[in-house]
Amino acid sequence: MKQKISVYETPSFLIIVSGRVYHFTLSLTFDNLERFILSKVQSILVMDQVNDRKVDTFVGDFTDYKAKLIFVSKTFSFPQAMAAYKFKDYYKYGFSSTDDESTKNILQILPSPSRMGVIIFKEVYPAISRKDNVDTIGQLLQILEAEKKLILPKISSPKTFNEICSYSLLELPCVIFVFGSKEEYKSTRLLIQSGELQFKRNLQFSFLYRDAQFEFIESFFPPYPLSNVLLLKRTSNTHAYVSWLPRWDLVDVSSLYQNLKEGVSKLGGDRIKLGTIINEHDPSILDNAMEFISFSIESIIGQIHLISLNTWLSVISIITLFCVTFLINNDPEEAQRRQEQRNGGPPQSAEQQTFQENTPNFVDLPELTSVSASRLLPADKSQITLLVVGDLKEGGSVPLPVRVVSAKLKELSTGGRQSVCFVSHDKYETWLFRFAELAGCRLIQGSAIAVNFNKKYFNFFTPVNSCSNSSLVNLQDRVTLWFERLCEGSLPRFTHPELEHPT
Repeated sequence: MKQKISVYETPSFLIIVSGRVYHFTLSLTFDNLERFILSKVQSILVMDQVNDRKVDTFVGDFTDYKAKLIFVSKTFSFPQAMAAYKFKDYYKYGFSSTDDESTKNILQILPSPSRMGVIIFKEVYPAISRKDNVDTIGQLLQILEAEKKLILPKISSPKTFNEICSYSLLELPCVIFVFGSKEEYKSTRLLIQSGELQFKRNLQFSFLYRDAQFEFIESFFPPYPLSNVLLLKRTSNTHAYVSWLPRWDLVDVSSLYQNLKEGVSKLGGDRIKLGTIINEHDPSILDNAMEFISFSIESIIGQIHLISLNTWLSVISIITLFCVTFLINNDPEEAQRRQEQRNGGPPQSAEQQTFQENTPNFVDLPELTSVSASRLLPADKSQITLLVVGDLKEGGSVPLPVRVVSAKLKELSTGGRQSVCFVSHDKYETWLFRFAELAGCRLIQGSAIAVNFNKKYFNFFTPVNSCSNSSLVNLQDRVTLWFERLCEGSLPRFTHPELEHPT
């Protein structure tokens, strides 16, 4: 693990969220740690920014079987995120800022628009299931716990069946709607949801697909074609009281309500042995066999290529390491720099001046200036620009960390959507220091900043402040890891609301 996530010093902090491991590399303060965890949780919750124009779309689709919940507050806090994460399987979350002018209609829904609140939808907008102002996280947890079973859940495995139709004495009878297709479910969704809200205190609602759970449905009498609503109360792991309601006309919801009331009062009598619930997510034996054969063939072919590829990679790595070591030990600029430090800094030689004039800056990367900023940091489209921070050293040479970071980023971004350029540390120190301040990082030679000027957010990379052989190799690995996480969207996004082009 230490090698895979590039841990080279202690103490190091790892954050594990939903099975993914993140390496916390910022300066160790509570605010940084809280902000880091918050960014990871938000990326998993996939929280939408909801305003008056987007609320209809946000609350318009219940095919994910989750209730829609909008947090309304000034900012989305760390305790709110922890509470939301606990119930992520039951809700789809959105956020509306009380400071946003485009959320006036949403704010008017709450009793006190200026206070933090939650709005829960079980039907399409503007139907509201619950609206509350929340003063404490304890109240928020109570609301989430109380409302988490409002959504119509799908019975698709033994686990979901045991959760929905428990055999505890305290559990409610379970109403199971039997559908033939997803289209049939969608056509009756609103009727079922309104029925669920009306009977939520007395019944636990759910549904299943007839063809997927044929063995379970077939175990009851009378046969399933006679009805499409099953009333069930479990008495043990294997037995239950079961009653088929008179077949429900999918248009006449009032008859369903009457049949439910009568069915609950008559539920009892002989217990029936329950049929088997099929796990719809498990592959069949044939699927497993075919997957095993396919995987075996791919593994054999992959091993042949992998051996060849690993051999070449090993050779290339050895040659690269040798070349880097040779260049570092024989770099005249570095030798001259060390000599100048020992001798008090003699004037530049003609060779050094020629090197300064002819050496391309940062492996031919374009320079970000006040003139080129509008082109390299476009304001009219969403584009990631990678900025490498550095300056020429006295004598014309480029610091080694800057060379490594520049060369690696240029290599990694070739053919991609990101553009790479360098920016002078001396010319735009104040402009650059604001990025470092917001990210809680140090601004040094070789730092890299991934900037989306259009969206006003960024991420910051700080190299090791060393020029040893081992650290340069590690630096290449760290740059690669940072770039990969940047592309997959797992890095935290720091906002820079006042971001402007450098002047």
